This record gives sequence, structure tokens and C-alpha cells, in this order.
Amino acid sequence: MQTIEHLFEAKAANPLETANLYNTAVGFRIPEYQRQYDWEENDIKRLYYDVLNGFQRLADSSDANAFTFLGTLILVEEGSRERDFGGHSVAVVDGQQRLTTLALFACSLTEALRRQQARVDYPVGIKAHTKEWLHAEVADRMYSLYSCAVGLQRIPPRNSFPFPRIVRTEDARGRSAITAEYRSPIGLLLDGFARYFEDDEIEYLPPALGNGAHAKRVEDRFRLIRELVAGLNDQEWYDDTECDQFRVEWATRGQCRKQFARLTDYFEADDERNKAIQSIVNHERIHDLVRLLLFSSYFCNCIVLTRVTTKDPATAFDIFDALNTTGQPLTALETLKPRVIHFEEQRGHYAGSDSCTAFDSINRDLDQRFTDTSKKQSETKDLVVTFALYLEGKKLSKDLAAQRNFLRRSFDGAIESGDEAARIYTQSLAELAQFRRYYWERDGIDELGRFHHPDRVGKVQVLMSFISSMRTSLALPILARYWTPELRNAGDGDFLSVLESVVAFVVIRRGATGGTAGIDSDFRAIMAPPEGRGADRKFSLCAGSGLNKPRLEIGELKRALRTLLKHKLRSLERDSWARKTSRNPLYVQSGELARFMILAAAHHARPSKTHPGNWTRKDCLAGDTNDFLNFQSWRNKRYSTVEHVAPRELPSISDWSQDLYHDNILRHCLGNLTLLPPKENSAFGNSSWKKKKKLYQALTEMSESGRDKRLQEARASGITISDGTIELLKSGGALSLLNPLRNVEDWSHDLVQRRSINIAKQCWDIVWPWLQ
Repeated sequence: MQTIEHLFEAKAANPLETANLYNTAVGFRIPEYQRQYDWEENDIKRLYYDVLNGFQRLADSSDANAFTFLGTLILVEEGSRERDFGGHSVAVVDGQQRLTTLALFACSLTEALRRQQARVDYPVGIKAHTKEWLHAEVADRMYSLYSCAVGLQRIPPRNSFPFPRIVRTEDARGRSAITAEYRSPIGLLLDGFARYFEDDEIEYLPPALGNGAHAKRVEDRFRLIRELVAGLNDQEWYDDTECDQFRVEWATRGQCRKQFARLTDYFEADDERNKAIQSIVNHERIHDLVRLLLFSSYFCNCIVLTRVTTKDPATAFDIFDALNTTGQPLTALETLKPRVIHFEEQRGHYAGSDSCTAFDSINRDLDQRFTDTSKKQSETKDLVVTFALYLEGKKLSKDLAAQRNFLRRSFDGAIESGDEAARIYTQSLAELAQFRRYYWERDGIDELGRFHHPDRVGKVQVLMSFISSMRTSLALPILARYWTPELRNAGDGDFLSVLESVVAFVVIRRGATGGTAGIDSDFRAIMAPPEGRGADRKFSLCAGSGLNKPRLEIGELKRALRTLLKHKLRSLERDSWARKTSRNPLYVQSGELARFMILAAAHHARPSKTHPGNWTRKDCLAGDTNDFLNFQSWRNKRYSTVEHVAPRELPSISDWSQDLYHDNILRHCLGNLTLLPPKENSAFGNSSWKKKKKLYQALTEMSESGRDKRLQEARASGITISDGTIELLKSGGALSLLNPLRNVEDWSHDLVQRRSINIAKQCWDIVWPWLQ
């Protein structure tokens, strides 16, 4: 019987060590039973963000926290199964998606280093010996990266021939161009990369990878990886991610210095090494090259894979099955809890303590709601990201190692501030979980009456529904600073004022820019302490490690939001904002934003008598105007979907103005949009203006007799209105949001432009006062 120690070998290894198996001769083969490379964009971004965050942690840590752990490779030794392959073939039972992605990143980083080195302009202050050292570092690192993607066979007596590290069953690795043949997309791409590297080209132009869906997938994912690597030195790229840029001045720190492979070869004394590193830190012109070099070194040396190798395929599958049935890893909160228990036990008993009560509350808000483990993991990660911004005003990734480290470090910091601070810490975490439960999730928002006065709860519900629908989760720490579970008794007017200001900020910011355009960075700036880049636009709303920082006065918060708007938009004037917003295709950028703005524009307004299609508040009395900005309107099917008046594409036979279709943006702007019940939206999308006008007139008739007459006219023109909408009309009356469309004669280019500006201005008049 085989002994346990001979069943398999398990070892932690980085990508470079993995590529150097069997004296660098290892070739990974993806067996025929394995699926094709099919990682989604989010999978690749998740891996890259995890590595970037590990790279950042390197500056502060020299322990395991500085590494990035990427899971397990299960390999079966095959010896020389490939007939003319001079290397050592191993079959990949598990981990081919990660292994392939790492190889693609290695190719992209190699190309990026070549590009950066070719364009770098060394300052006069960089000594020749330092330049020689940097050239050697780059050459060394490029070869390491190359080795992660391509191996070399030794061909006696003194020759060598490259081979792709990763191939599939249909490929044949050989000892020469005559016997080597690659048919899989990954085999073709890596074989082409080997030739590119040997030819010393700057740009890698991959060969044709084939015509099938699998070839297109590899081509698209390699393009994405190159784009991600290109963002490494772009400060603005980080604004919309969970990552922060590595600062080159950190290269002076011990654990970062270790990423330089040739430093001791070129400089014998410590002071010489220190001067060399300091000289590259002092010259910003070479920072892009140095950052890319250090990241490439981190990639090769500090990503950790658990490599399990066996000679028995059956053993490999048993290991694979075991690893995939043991469940999800512990969440960051689950690893914090023993630390909290230890804290309380040292001071008495955990059971019945404030910390115990806090964790019981967290369990109710997480465990009881999420029976699916992966969903619980996801919500826990989002909660910890929110808490990091709430507590310290800092960006935190969803990487488990980073989250565990943050909770451990921040809880220990709270203990240092005193026992009360440590208990407030767990209480704040529990309250934030409760806040996310009721103010972020749809069913929770339905129950907000438990926290708010009846006169205000409806408005809180519609505004929080908007924040949630926009997925603006980084607004939650701001709002949570002004919230407590006892809000109803303590007075919730201040909270509503803060909520209004945040919603106004989102509407004005997104209305003008269309896309997110760094809005997450603005929310972080509100919470962040005023230090580092852009310190004059950071406002320190975070609670602080001792959870005793006073929050901003509401007036101060609103001034901070206006400051950030002014910095981004330059002008905060109603007319200029309306013109800018009117030109944005908001339907494409955010249908929920367009829906909110249309409801806000109609709120307490009436149709204009002088400008058909528009709203006005001139001479309006409070009692005779519409109330649209309420929870019922937001949730009701009556106005649930955004409808293009002029269809998105010009129908082959229609009465629509050709001018509407000369501009690809205009049709998606506010002026060409309205709100309808879902069935009517889908049923009449491509109808002519003549038919649509009859529909709008039927839906806006106030009297039952008038409505029946209009419905008969609509049916006579070929329109069928669904039974569901007729029931909506009977139960709730006319769809008065459509009233401005009743008297429009021609739906023209100019009318849509004027209507876009009108809706924007009317929306501004509602939301801008919330920021005052």
C-alpha cells in the first residue's frame, strides 16, 4: 500500500517558481476534458485588483499580508507524454483559468516594460551607473516574465527552442518549427509571443487566433489585460476602482527594496544602494518605469499559488473533489469575532457583553437573511468596505486578506483608545450592518417607517430607493454618520437634510457628466482625512480609530459637496448645468437617473400653456400641482419604465422627423424620454408619432367617459392598450405625468432639445435647494 507522504506533494510557490519546475522545463497541458478558457471580465479584474492591493500592502508589511494568495493548482506529472517535446509535461486538473490569466498578464507586462523603457527620458541627475543598474533590472524582470509564459528546451549540443508554457490537447510542442504545431488560441498566442520576444520588437502583434468563439474570448481577454496594465501608471484610472496607486517613494522601504533583483550586484555598500534608490525616487520622470518594474517583480515573486503535484490522476481528482466540497472561506467578520471574544473574556465574560449583543445583531442581519454562503460572503465584503470608509475614510478592497487585516488592525487600534472605544467599535459595525439592511436593500426600504416620522418616511424611502437603484454604495458611510437606530425618537430631520444633499449631489454630478467619472472618489474625499494628494478637497467626515471624531455640521457637509461639484463641473449655474445635462444621453448612461429627473421635473409643476411638451412652476399653487416625488410614484408600475418617444432606431415606415436621427445622442436625452407602465413601453416602442399621441391622450384623460372615448380612438388606429394598464387607470386615475405631451403637434429635433433643457431646469429647481 502506498504511504501517505507519497500520495502528493503540496508546496506554496510564486508564478516564477511554478514556471521553473523541472529545471525550467515544465510545460502545462490542459486536458481534453477541461472547458475552454472562459473567465469573465470581472474574474480578471478581481484577480488584478487583488494583486494591485497586495502590491500596495507591500509598502506597509513584510509578513504574509504582503503576499497575494490565488488558490490552488492541481497538477498530474505526465513525463514526456508529448512525443517531440523536450520538456516535462504536466496536466492541469484544476487552476487552468488562473494559470492562463497569469500567463497573459506576464505577456502584457513584458510588452509594457519594453514600451516604457523605449520611451523613458532619463533626467540629467541620474548617474550612468544607476542607469546601467535600472537597465539590468528591466532586462532581468522581462526575462522572468517571459519565463512565466514561454519556456526553453535545451537542444543538444548548444541550441535551444522556445515552447508555450500552456497548451491544449490539440497542440503539439516540438523541438523545432517543423515538429511544433499550435491550433488552440492560447497556444498560438504564446507561440507568437515567443517570436516577438526574440525579435526585440516593442509592440506585440498577436497572430490570428482562429475564428471561433474561444479564439475571440482569448483575444478579448488579452486586450482587456493590456488595458488594465496600461492603467498602472494612470492616477485617474484608480479613481473608479477599489485600488490606490503605489507611490514610488515607498521603494526606499525594506520590503519594497527586496523587489530589486540586481541592486546588490551593482552597489556593494548600503549607502550606495540608498543613494541609488533615492535618486530614482527624486526624479518623477522615471517613476512610471520604476512602478512598472516593481509591480512586475511583485507579480513574479509575491503572488502565491498552492501547487499540489501527484503522479496519479485518480488522486488528483480526489483532491480536487475534496477542495471543492469544503465550503467558502471564513469571512473577515468571522475571523474578527475570536479577537473580540478574547477582548471581552479578559475583562469578564463575552456572553451578555455589549460586544456579544453587537455580534448577535450582525448575525440577525447577515446569517438569517443569507442562507446562500456566497451571497453572505458578498454582503459581508461590502459591509467591511463601507465600514473602512466610515471609520478611517480609506479605500479598502474586497480581498479577504486585506479585509481581515483591516479589521484586526482597526479593532486593536480601538482597544488602544480604551475599552469603551472597543465596544463602540463593534456596536458601530452592527449598526452599519443594520443600516445597510434597511436603507440599501429593497425590502428593507419598505420598512423604514420603524425609523422615521410618518410625515418624512415617504421622502426618505424614495430618496434611498434612488440611491440604491444607482448602486451608489459609497454614499452609505456619509449617511450612516448621521444615523442611529433611535432616529425616530432623536429627530430624523437632520438625517433627511443630509440625504437630500447627497441625492442632489448625485443628480447634479451625474446629470452633467453622464457617467460615474470619479464620483466614488468624491464620496471618499468627504470621508477622508485631509492628507496627501488633493488634501484641500478632503473633509474628514470619518469617525476615526477611536470613533470619537465629531461629524461635520450639516452646513459644512453641504459646502463640501458644493466644493467637489464646483471642482468637477467648473460652473454651478442653473442655465449652464441644464445645457450640459440636456446634451447627455442619460438613458444609455443611467435609466434610473433619467427616471428620477423626469419625476423631479414634474414635481409640483404643471404643463406649460405656451411651450407644449414642457413643465412650468410659474403661478403654481401648492394645492393644484402634481406630487410626483414620492415613494408611491417611484415604486408604482404607472411610471416604472423609461420610454423613448421617438424610437431608438428609425422605423422603415414612419412619420418621425429625419432630423431626430442625424444625432445619435439626441434620442437618448431627457427631452425624448417619458415614463410608462412596462407593457405599454414594450407594446408601442416603434409606433408612429400619430399613434403615440393618441396613446398619450388616452392615458391622460381625467374623466372616465373621456378616457373611454380616447381608448376607442386609439383602438381604431390600431393600438391595443393592455388590461393591466386599464386597471391601473381605473384604480389610480390618469397618468398625469404625460400631460405635457397631449398638445404637441410635431415631435421635432428642436422640440426635443428645448424639452431636454426644460426638464433639466425643472429638476435643478427641486434638487439644488437641498444643497443650500
